[in-house]
Amino acid sequence: MTFTPKLEDIQYNNLKEVKLGRVQPSGDIYNLELPIFQLRSFLEPYETLLGNLIQQLTDLVNHSLNLNFDNAHHILNIIRQTSEVDFVFILGIEQQDNWYVKSHSKPDPNLDHNFYFNTFNSHILPTISRLAIFNPGYHGIYRLHEDKNGESRAFVLIPLKSLPEAEVIVVCGIPQDSYLLGDIYGRILSSFYHACHKFSYNPALVEAAILDDLKKDFGFVAANLYERRFQLFCERLQRMIVYFEPVLHLDADELFISSWEALARDPDTLTAPVDLFQAAEMWGPRFTIELDQYFLRTATYSYQEARKKSQQNRSKDIVPLSVNVYPESLIRTAYFQTVRQVLQEKTITSRNLILEISEKTEIPQFNDGVRLNSPLRFFKHKLLEYVKQLHIRFAIDDFGVGYASVSRLAGLNPSHVKIDRNILDHQPCDIIIRFVHELVGANNLNPSNVIVEGIDETTPISLHRLQEIGVKYIQGHIVGKPSPEIYRLSKEKYDDLRRMILEDV
Repeated sequence: MTFTPKLEDIQYNNLKEVKLGRVQPSGDIYNLELPIFQLRSFLEPYETLLGNLIQQLTDLVNHSLNLNFDNAHHILNIIRQTSEVDFVFILGIEQQDNWYVKSHSKPDPNLDHNFYFNTFNSHILPTISRLAIFNPGYHGIYRLHEDKNGESRAFVLIPLKSLPEAEVIVVCGIPQDSYLLGDIYGRILSSFYHACHKFSYNPALVEAAILDDLKKDFGFVAANLYERRFQLFCERLQRMIVYFEPVLHLDADELFISSWEALARDPDTLTAPVDLFQAAEMWGPRFTIELDQYFLRTATYSYQEARKKSQQNRSKDIVPLSVNVYPESLIRTAYFQTVRQVLQEKTITSRNLILEISEKTEIPQFNDGVRLNSPLRFFKHKLLEYVKQLHIRFAIDDFGVGYASVSRLAGLNPSHVKIDRNILDHQPCDIIIRFVHELVGANNLNPSNVIVEGIDETTPISLHRLQEIGVKYIQGHIVGKPSPEIYRLSKEKYDDLRRMILEDV
């Protein structure tokens, strides 16, 4: 006779004492030890397809001297070959709901492509509604048909542009038992098509865009795809450079550049690499930490070199440098060690380094996978470690947007607060600016320096008025645009700024 315990007899108390293992300091949760295995991903079968798409795109770019970026013919040929199908074409729609072929792949010489068009026009399109094709719940649909040999194959329709300027890619000849007849196939092809046009056929950027879209739509990707995305991220990151934007001490009698902010720039476009920031925020701590570590090293080294070129090497000539950092990175040991290393290498002194924490990003709610009871208190404790051990100062950036809050600002007691320029579009903005001054200056032996960002010729408040309400620091194109060099104010710029400060307009 066997004894089966009742549910109420089973003791669960011991589970309360069990703790999970700790991840690596870098936050890489994918670095698992044996015998732990990850569940198989439904995206794994598509890794070969994705790899073949990018390989053929790379070959096309390497062997084509005059590649026409506006011609979809090349993209459709790649799709046909990698999908091992008969024919691929793109349909557009006219005002009277008439569909027409906008572009098509090179057909197989042995293929009667007229058969496909006739079958499509006579038996496929008339039975499919707009609602079915452009259903937002799917990335495509398919209908089966019999070819001349009596084999069942599929017409796959994947929307590229929604109504009214509709575009649909049609893939002809996929076997009915093919793994390609899945929603992921539609997502990969639409992403591939759009990314090729957006990024001028750049294989690395196209591949990264496809992986980002898969992540956004499906939440998880296969481990190999995750590692490949991190590799692409690091390769692009290593190409980025740093520009410097000046911060001005706003006083007609004492007008000078008080500090610089390091800004990431794409060397090809000289614009901010927004795709890198978006990828870091989408893919998580491993990416954000890698980004922040790279830009800290690059910014401080570039600043050191820029000072040498400008002959500003005497200690009294060196002003602080602000470097942006995600809140998540600040609680990680890896980033703390990078800051320590930069200081030990004397690339910059602690007195001249300010870490800017963006208000656009939430303070971490978890540490080592455990939810924090008081995230703000925990975060402040981490910042105090930087202050006590490394003598680092902090700035709150973008105050007035995102996760900005009075409690967060008051709780961290930063040395600098940067007010986002969007505040200036709200009237009366001077009340908000005065409030921030009073908040950061109350009961504080070392009141924060308040900096108003984004000041240019279109700003709806004058320099005279800003100084009148107590603003002592400004940043923006009215002072100087981001540049790879650092400098002192020219006499012409000095005179122009002084005139605007004194001028009551």
